[in-house]
Amino acid sequence: MKIYEYPLVCQKLPSGAILGRMVGFEQELISPDLQSLKADLGTYIEKKLKAYAFSEPEITSAKMKSVKLEVRPHYSDGNRVFPIKEVIDVEVTAVYGPNEYGYFECFFPLLDSSFYFYQEKDVEKLVKHFARDIFYSMSPDQVIQYTRAEKPWLEKLKVNVPKTKEGSKAPQLDYSHFQNLVSIAERLPQSRKGQSSIQSPAAWERSKEVNRLRHIMLEESANVLLVGKAGVGKSAIIREAIRELHSKQKSQLPFERNSFWRSTPVRLTAKAKYLGEWQQICEHIVTELEQARGFLWLENFVTLVTIGGSGPEDSVAAFLLPFIRAGQLQLIGEMTPEQLEAMRRLLPGFAEHFKIIQVKEMDQATSLKVFDLFNDHIGRVAELAFERDALELSYVLLDRFLRYESFPGKAVRFLSQVANAALLEQKSSIDKAFVIKAFTSQTGMPDFLLRDEIPLKAEALRNFFLEKIKGQDPVIDRLCSIIKVFKAGLNDPHKPVATLLFAGPTGVGKTATAKALSGYFFGQGQSSQPLIRLDMSEFQHPAQIYRLIGSEGKLVRQVREKPFSVVLLDEIEKANPLIFDALLTVLDEGMLADDTGRVTDFRNTIIIMTSNLGSKRGSSLGFRNYQPDDYERDIRHFFRPEFFNRIDMSLVFQPLDGDTIHKIAQLELEGIAQRDGIRQRKLRLSFSDELIAFIAQKGFDPKYGARPLQREVERLIIAPLARMLVEKPALQAQELVVDFEGKVVFA
Repeated sequence: MKIYEYPLVCQKLPSGAILGRMVGFEQELISPDLQSLKADLGTYIEKKLKAYAFSEPEITSAKMKSVKLEVRPHYSDGNRVFPIKEVIDVEVTAVYGPNEYGYFECFFPLLDSSFYFYQEKDVEKLVKHFARDIFYSMSPDQVIQYTRAEKPWLEKLKVNVPKTKEGSKAPQLDYSHFQNLVSIAERLPQSRKGQSSIQSPAAWERSKEVNRLRHIMLEESANVLLVGKAGVGKSAIIREAIRELHSKQKSQLPFERNSFWRSTPVRLTAKAKYLGEWQQICEHIVTELEQARGFLWLENFVTLVTIGGSGPEDSVAAFLLPFIRAGQLQLIGEMTPEQLEAMRRLLPGFAEHFKIIQVKEMDQATSLKVFDLFNDHIGRVAELAFERDALELSYVLLDRFLRYESFPGKAVRFLSQVANAALLEQKSSIDKAFVIKAFTSQTGMPDFLLRDEIPLKAEALRNFFLEKIKGQDPVIDRLCSIIKVFKAGLNDPHKPVATLLFAGPTGVGKTATAKALSGYFFGQGQSSQPLIRLDMSEFQHPAQIYRLIGSEGKLVRQVREKPFSVVLLDEIEKANPLIFDALLTVLDEGMLADDTGRVTDFRNTIIIMTSNLGSKRGSSLGFRNYQPDDYERDIRHFFRPEFFNRIDMSLVFQPLDGDTIHKIAQLELEGIAQRDGIRQRKLRLSFSDELIAFIAQKGFDPKYGARPLQREVERLIIAPLARMLVEKPALQAQELVVDFEGKVVFA
C-alpha cells in the first residue's frame, strides 16, 4: 500500500493542547496531545484522498530551519508608514524540501507564505529576505505576538493512500501558473493566526452583514461594495464571509468552486514600466481571475478612479468597467459614504455596477457586547483579562475622544494595544489606571483631563502658563477658561476643541503661547512636539491650496499623523483668500474631505491663527501708545464676516515692558541648562543679575519685541560657552557661574 508523508508543524498552546498545521495546505487542528492530533488528521486526509479532494505532499524529505533576524515593525495610515524606534529580534520557522519538479519549495507555516528556490545552500539567505517583507506588512502587535508563541517543531504525518481505479486521478485546481494574479494579490483565506493572536479577525455582532455578503457572492456572483464609516468593521465582514464560503466549499465540493484574492489598486499598476503596460497587466489579471473563478477584494477601493491615467476617464476603474459590465470580473470593495459620493462624482456610472451593503455604526449596547467578546477572546489565547470598570472606561474614552473612528474597529484596535502592553509587563489583569496610561501614551492628554474624578486645580493651571509666558496675563486667563470648559466636557464635540486668533506685534509671545498650550494639552509622553506649524505666507497663490489641503497636502498629512495636536497657522492674513473659504468647513465642523472623499478629522485639535494685523497702526504711534482696539478693528475689516464669526476667541497680546523683558531673558538663560551638552556633562549653570540685565537690554528691540533675545543669547552666551567646553573637555559635574563684567565671563 502506498503511503504519503505530509510535513506537519506542531506548536504547544498556552492551554497545553497541540496545534498542528499542514505544510503547504490550509488544514490545521487542535488536539489534547500529539497522538490524537495525528490520528484525527490522518483519518480526515485519508477520507479526502478517497473522495479526490486532497492532493499528495507538495515537498518530500522536509526539513525545518530556524533563522534569526532583526525586524523594525511600523504602524500605517493609508499610504503612510510610521516605523517604531525599537528593533525586535525574531526567530523565523521555515520548512523546506524538494518538490516533484526538481527545485525546492520553502514554507513559512506560521506566516501563511511560501517561495521557490533552486539551490539548498541559499535557503537561509532567502528566508531572511522573504521574512523581512512579511514582517514589514505586519503591525507591531502582530510581530510581538509572533515572538511570544511557543517554538514549533516538525513531525511527519503518514497517511495510507486509498486504492483507486487504474488511470484515475484526483481533480484539483492549480493556481501556480496564474503568474500575474499571484504576483499582485494574496490568496484568501490565510491561515488563522487567531489561535495565538490578541486581535481576533472575527466579525463580532455582524452576522446579518456577513450572511448578506455571502449570499451575493455565492448566489449572484455580483460585484459588492461595503459602505460605512471608518472602523465599523467592513474588512472583518469581508474576511469572515470569505472564510465561511471557503469552509463551506471545502466540505461540500470535491474541489474549490471559487477562489478569493486580495490586493490594492496601486499594486495593479506598480509593475508597469512603459505606456500601456498596466492595461496589459490588468487584462491578464482579468483572464486569470476568470479561469480561477475568483473574486478580487481591492482595499483602498476609491483610488481605482485616481490612478492609471491623467484623470478618472483614463483611470484603472474606467479600464475595468467593460469587463465588469460583461460579468468577466467580480470585485469586492469597501468605502466610506464620502468616498462613494466622490467616486460617483469623478466617474459617473461606475459604482452603479456594484451591489451596496450598508454597514452602520454599532450602538452602545452592541459595542459593549463586542468589548465582552474581545475580553473572552484574550482570556482564551493569552490568559489575560480586563476588569469590568476598565472596559467601561475604555468605551467612554474612545467614544468621547476618538470620534474620527467608529465602533467596533477603534475598540478592538485600542484594546489590542492595551493587552499587548500588559503582556509585555507580564500582567494578568488590566485595571482603569493601566487603560488611562495607554490612552495618555496614544493621545498625549494628561490623566486629569481624561478622568472626571480628578479635579482641575485652577492655581496650578495658571502657574503652568505663567512660568512659560511672560507679560500676557489677560491671555493666560482666557486660555485657562478654555481648558476648564474642556475639562467639564462642555466644548462642542462637532468642532475643534478651540479656534483662536492671536493678534499683536511681533516678538510678544504668540508662538511661545501656542507651544505651551500644545504641551499642556497633548504633551504627556509624546516623542515629538504635538504642534503643527505652517507658515501661511507659503500659500499666497490660489494654485497652492492643494499643497495645503489636498490629499497629500501639508496640513492634511500632518493632522492625520498627529490627530491630537495644536495647529498653528502663522501669519494667516498672508494666505490667499480662497484658503480662508476652504478652511470654513474645518472651523465650523472640524472635518475636511479631499477630492476622493477621504476625511481628515480636526475635532481633537486646537487651531491657532496668528496675525500682525494692526501692528503698523500701533507702531506709527510709537510702541508705548499701543491700543488693543486697533488690532480688533483691523482684523474685523480684513476677514469676511463668515470667517471671523467661526473664530471662538480673539486674543490680543500686549507689548512688552522692561520688567517682562527681564523675566523673558531669565527664562531663556535657564533654558540653556536643558541642552544636551550641559546635561551630559552634568554642569550646573547660574547667571548673575548683571548678566540678566545686560542680556535683557541687548536683546530687546521695540520694533521686534523679545525676538532678538534668542539671537543674543546664542551669540553672547552659547557660542563662547561652546568654545570653552571644546577647549576643556574634562569640565564635568560642577557649577559654572556666568557673569557680566564689561563682557560675558565664565567662572
